[in-house]
Amino acid sequence: MRWLVGLTVLGLFVSLAARPLEATSAQAAPSIVYFPATGHHLAEPFLSFWRSHGGLRIFGYPLSEAHEREGLLVQYFERARMEAPSGCWGHADCPVQLTRIAALLTAGRVDPAFAPLSLQTPPPETPLRRFFPETGHFLSYGFLRFWLRNGGLPVFGYPISEEFSEVDPVTGQTFTVQYFERARFEWHPEALGTLWEVQLGRLGAELALRDGIDTRPVPRQDGVPDYDPALFLRAFRLPVLMYHDIGEPAARYRIPLWRLEQQLDWLLTNGYITISLEQAFEALLADGPLPERAVVITFDDGTRSQLAAARVLAVRNMTATFFVVPGRSALGPAELRELRTMGHEIGSHSVTHRALIRLDDGAVRWEALASRQQLEEWLGEPVRFFAYPGGEWDSRVAAIVALTGYHGAMAAWGGTRWTRERRWAEPRIEIDGRLALDRFAWYVERF
Repeated sequence: MRWLVGLTVLGLFVSLAARPLEATSAQAAPSIVYFPATGHHLAEPFLSFWRSHGGLRIFGYPLSEAHEREGLLVQYFERARMEAPSGCWGHADCPVQLTRIAALLTAGRVDPAFAPLSLQTPPPETPLRRFFPETGHFLSYGFLRFWLRNGGLPVFGYPISEEFSEVDPVTGQTFTVQYFERARFEWHPEALGTLWEVQLGRLGAELALRDGIDTRPVPRQDGVPDYDPALFLRAFRLPVLMYHDIGEPAARYRIPLWRLEQQLDWLLTNGYITISLEQAFEALLADGPLPERAVVITFDDGTRSQLAAARVLAVRNMTATFFVVPGRSALGPAELRELRTMGHEIGSHSVTHRALIRLDDGAVRWEALASRQQLEEWLGEPVRFFAYPGGEWDSRVAAIVALTGYHGAMAAWGGTRWTRERRWAEPRIEIDGRLALDRFAWYVERF
């Protein structure tokens, strides 16, 4: 999680002081930054576009300076090339587009996967599979989920191939891939349910090589800072829905399965896209991509009935975060691994579910640390997020949790406004199991 390393321990404590958002920036954000990793600058108009559409994970580092080419201002990145009208250098309000690099690099390929499908009657669109008559190709399952979560049509374009196996020329490994107008997706099953389950090919670097672009580092311009997400103010509205038990009869902490399905279908019908907490925190702290109608779904306590919720989410190509009390929850190692195979995220909810604000410092630390360590032993992977039992926390508890190896923590209430200052107690919306659909819609769209 390289995108989280740069925040200092001091910042963790300062973040708990509930300062006004405007106070986090003593001066205006820079209009140009420098990347020592590749030795190139990134300035407007490309800087704002790069930051707002996915940053490092989607586009990678700049490989060239912005320069004139074929009547346009262009700049090459590891996974993209950006274009703007000539004369736009330094102007944030200029329109930016992404070059159709994959279409250029695959022109003339006759592999069967690139042949458009001619269907007399296009199949119905489902959450798991979508057909694009514009190019004659399907987009399905994990690739469809990634496409929706990370930019969709404006960033990646239409699919121009089906899924197929391809050997990576650099590593010699064989991956399941799919080409889009502006990208190549690679599936990495070992990273299922994380930000790295689907990775993007370095097509920008390939195009730069083909175009003979000089990618050698250049000296830093005077006064230009290194890129750091902390230089830029970022906050956003994000509904994070909090559920508990699944079943009948409906109660505050128990929702009937049919009502949960009704709410999930409403989210799909209204264009909402479920993202993981990992993606939400990446967006907040590292300029990662955030869909316009993003929503996070969470479940607390790890009741066995939540497996049914996980399955109805999976058939809709939706994912959630399950906060578990290891050793006390009904979901043990086998069930948690099953959740992971569906692409769901696992978080910690303490060891005993005691109210942390009533415990001494050592007990708070043990509740947070031991629960994470147990879950990581069961899963064989990092557990990144913590939810306070009963939603009870204060600045002392949050400061201790911040030092036990997590990357962020969730409160139980507080609205929908996410800020970096609230990293250790970001808000959620409690969804009462008796909530009518129109009221549910109000919480998602207006709360």
